[in-house]
Amino acid sequence: MKFKLSRIKTFFVCSSFILTLFSSSLTFAAADVWDVLRNQFSMSHEVTQPEVQEQIRWLAAHPSYLQKVCRQSEPYIYHILAQIKKRNLPGELALVPMIESAYDPFAYSGAGAAGLWQLMPRTGSDLGLKQDWWFDGRRSIGPSTDAALDYLIYLNKFFSGNWVLAIAAYDSGEGTIARALKTTGHSSFWNLPVPRETKVYVPRFLALAEIIRNPSRYHVELPAIPYLPYFEEVNIGSQIDLNHAARLAGISYKELIKLNPGFNRWTTAPYKPFRLLIPTEKVARFNHNLANVPQENRVSWTKHVVKRGDNLNNIANRYHTTANLIKQLNQLKTNNLKLNQSVLIPSSKNTPVIAKKEEDIKAPLEQRIIGTRNHRIIHIVQKNETMATIQKTYSVSAQEIQIWNKIIGNKPLRKGQQLVIWKRMNQPKQYIVKSGDSLSVIAKNHLTKVNSIIALNPGLRRNQPLRLGQKILVG
Repeated sequence: MKFKLSRIKTFFVCSSFILTLFSSSLTFAAADVWDVLRNQFSMSHEVTQPEVQEQIRWLAAHPSYLQKVCRQSEPYIYHILAQIKKRNLPGELALVPMIESAYDPFAYSGAGAAGLWQLMPRTGSDLGLKQDWWFDGRRSIGPSTDAALDYLIYLNKFFSGNWVLAIAAYDSGEGTIARALKTTGHSSFWNLPVPRETKVYVPRFLALAEIIRNPSRYHVELPAIPYLPYFEEVNIGSQIDLNHAARLAGISYKELIKLNPGFNRWTTAPYKPFRLLIPTEKVARFNHNLANVPQENRVSWTKHVVKRGDNLNNIANRYHTTANLIKQLNQLKTNNLKLNQSVLIPSSKNTPVIAKKEEDIKAPLEQRIIGTRNHRIIHIVQKNETMATIQKTYSVSAQEIQIWNKIIGNKPLRKGQQLVIWKRMNQPKQYIVKSGDSLSVIAKNHLTKVNSIIALNPGLRRNQPLRLGQKILVG
């Protein structure tokens, strides 16, 4: 009898272990941002309201809008969702930046709101966000997220735990909603006389949450975004030129400022904390290269001694910057300069030397291969597709695809299988200005845009004439 009981007990223990493993594998396979977000949803989406139904119909009829805002959320949504989970808040709050800025950290409103969360200057100050010549915390990913969630928690408490009213107040202000409640005596948002924008804002927010909860019901396909950290915060120890930092990380200037949009200038702020957000797969490379650059070479300055005939404009032209920037940088109260006066000018003379060999970085093969690419694509395998056709499509090797997706051997691909592809992006190249060149001509010849060239060359202006022999970056 004891023997039989022992066998039965062993059977149940083994079965439990197998079920645990099976459950874990399912959890791993479902590690998608939208699955994690749905599990954190806790609000009523009030789908019986005609206003919500109307917005659901609009969103379902505009799948390109949904695709765009969802894709734009990829660098930031893991961090935002992690902060929401940490505070045990409704997952729906991660959708606020979709409504506010379409997840564009550089978005500005006509009223002066800025960043992913579209915080006004006064609101940002009240929430403790630093806003000065060097830095705007309303655009910085971490500080703005903390501030916005603090504000939403405050609004929720102000309206006695009613999240719908809190969302409405986030859009139009707590005073507007409080007055509407007092005037009507109603406690339901749907009966309140609120601004027209808020009448659309709240039902669109709820409709968006409902569609993400049930995409198949509304015939909507959400882009696959793995629930993985997109960036890491790195302590850099001192001020650094952003162009230098981008080169050290092996990414474009544009990609770096997309993660660090709070900086107003060509360099990080000269005060603590000295931190940068770096793409996760680039951190090892960045740290390796940064360690080889002395602190005095991380920010480049040229000291110019004022000579007879000098003024801010001709000095700015000589150094390819702006008179206003020189004035602000040197804290000049007037445009007048004195003979032999010293002024600081941004310079590129201390461009850091970067390790040329990827093998110098002691990182796993997978990380080294990913380190040479900076654009991630989720490819859905179609019928009759093979490893060879995907190789040709993206100009990558079968070995790389196998490493990125942990594929062992020559296992055949399945229709609908998701593959991570790291696509090469062109790195900026130096171009020497020739006779007849202009920014538009150079952009056209290099299949790029004028704005892209300007982003790579801080201090370059759209209408600024180019000099023969001038060196600029083109990517």
